[in-house]
Amino acid sequence: MVTGKSINSVNRIIAHSHGAREMLFVIEREKVDQNLQARLAIAHLEKDGDSILPATIGKVSEFNARGKEIKRRDLPLIKKSVPQYRSWKDWHGNDHSGVQIRTMDVYPIDFVRPPMEHLSLSVIDGKEYVVTRRVKIDEPSTALIHVANLMLEFFQEFEIFDVDRKRIAKVQARQLQWDLLPPGKYPWKSAEAIVKPYLAGLRPSEQGVIEHRIREITRFEPDFFATGRGGYQGYFVFGFVKRGIYLLESSHLDNATY
Repeated sequence: MVTGKSINSVNRIIAHSHGAREMLFVIEREKVDQNLQARLAIAHLEKDGDSILPATIGKVSEFNARGKEIKRRDLPLIKKSVPQYRSWKDWHGNDHSGVQIRTMDVYPIDFVRPPMEHLSLSVIDGKEYVVTRRVKIDEPSTALIHVANLMLEFFQEFEIFDVDRKRIAKVQARQLQWDLLPPGKYPWKSAEAIVKPYLAGLRPSEQGVIEHRIREITRFEPDFFATGRGGYQGYFVFGFVKRGIYLLESSHLDNATY
């Protein structure tokens, strides 16, 4: 189960997907308070397959339904005419009111179209679930993160339904300061995409050092991989379970390998 207020990377989704390639983000309907169901408009979902664009209750759902405007301060100012309702007095002191057009200099605006992600009702193993559309693990990370954060803004938790296996994905892991990735071999080819974002803020020379260390570890194909979060963000644990060996590595250059 993914819990919290929001996520900012796909690592937690990968960790909880347990190898699923196509997923639904789901929550049992009975867990959702009736008042919240009414507020989100999902109370209108009556039959398996019913779908609705949920109401807005926060920043993520506001963008989902209405999109957003980005003020382009890097571009020259343009003229914009804006209608305003005003009250004023004429030369004789008489009150008047009405709509006037005011022209001003403003920055151009780029409009980002809303994702318009819907929620649906689905019956799984005899239980009613509120579910997202089908998402794929390899689709753009921004789309995955948006759908996940939509669920977290609404419900503060969700589970992952593996479409191919037709079951809720379960990972036997305690969620503390670490995101545990699914068991399996982690050579550099597999670990690279997960590690690289943590190295983006380093100088090229520093990136090379950290990457060299991790390449050396993954050369032996660890079968356990965890990434730190919170105060441990940028830390990685590579494990060799059968040997009982675990190595702690960091994206911070001055830290040693443990």
